[in-house]
Amino acid sequence: MLLRKLSLLALLFSLSFSSFAQGIEFFHGTWEEALVKAETEGKLIFVDAYTTWCGPCKQMSANVFPQAEVGEVFNANFINVKLDMEKPESESFRRVHSVRAYPTLFWINGKNEVVHQSVGGKKVATLITTANSAIAKQDDLPALQAVWDEGNRAPDFVFKYLRALVRQGENHLRPANDYLRDQPDLSLPANLNIIQVAATTADSRIFELLLQNKAGIVALNGEEAFEQTVKNAVNSTKARALEYLDASLLETAVEKLAVVDAEGAQQLELQGAFELAALGNDLKAFAKAMKKYLKKGVGQDPSRQLEVYQVASTSKFADDADVLEMALAAGSAAAAADEATGYRQYYRMADFLLKQRKADLALTYAQKALQALPEKQANYERAINGLIKRIEEAR
Repeated sequence: MLLRKLSLLALLFSLSFSSFAQGIEFFHGTWEEALVKAETEGKLIFVDAYTTWCGPCKQMSANVFPQAEVGEVFNANFINVKLDMEKPESESFRRVHSVRAYPTLFWINGKNEVVHQSVGGKKVATLITTANSAIAKQDDLPALQAVWDEGNRAPDFVFKYLRALVRQGENHLRPANDYLRDQPDLSLPANLNIIQVAATTADSRIFELLLQNKAGIVALNGEEAFEQTVKNAVNSTKARALEYLDASLLETAVEKLAVVDAEGAQQLELQGAFELAALGNDLKAFAKAMKKYLKKGVGQDPSRQLEVYQVASTSKFADDADVLEMALAAGSAAAAADEATGYRQYYRMADFLLKQRKADLALTYAQKALQALPEKQANYERAINGLIKRIEEAR
């Protein structure tokens, strides 16, 4: 049960605080520029080869690519490119790579060689699994491990080895610490890059080295890259705080985020308290944290309002009248702000309330779903009317 709740919270809140709640960030240069960037940064290019008339392509663009957990994987590991296969922008790509079905997803190295590809639409979990397969093909970790074991400590090799460990989710902190501990001058560019690639958690010695060497890292790789490293590390520590229900780890994450984003740190503190309380057993603590987060952290942000509703409605506290009232208010505000698809949220709320044996309230939200339904949505209209029929039968 705890693992299920943690998975849900990770889905809802991954990278959601402050300015870096985001899905895939796509590169907007030419194909040739993407190849140069990939070669320079030692990354693969992820290519979404699509057409405007392809249904699965549209579905992924609307519902999969924007997800924060997808962005977390893809933005860290790939140069991400979308190419319409029927437009001139893809001509250079099409001269080398054949596409016969849509979408076709490619992972291509800086030499314009396909490392991995997959055909067809993907859901979030499947896309991340496919991306991890591409990462595994990019790095020959057993070979790199053998070279490390032989004693190679050349900075360029160490960077490549640590980056491969990080990409594949292996323990990189011990070799990174072993290497950095023996370095007389951490300000050398090669060592700064090693610090940055290894600083993946905010509660680590290497993260302290990252902060201590901020000026050199920013001069070398830019302010944006430094801040993103901090934020990714903070997010990792925050995830562990939830996993172990450890408030002190959350405090560390908040403290470290404040170095680059004071407003985001305040937001994280409120949100983190709400998340931790959602995993606990104290109703009063949860209601208090929820109320505070709604008042001081959520504001009028529809995405955060929706997140609060989803977490509260799936928590063990959903039966409490005060919690339910706050959850419904947040969910309704999110639905009202979404003119295009808000009807779906109303429908989900009505269905939830029916399961909670609150038929009268469920009917109210089902009717709101029907009122908010745009034209030419026959399937959803039938679904909503079917839900209304079930509600009326339950009254």
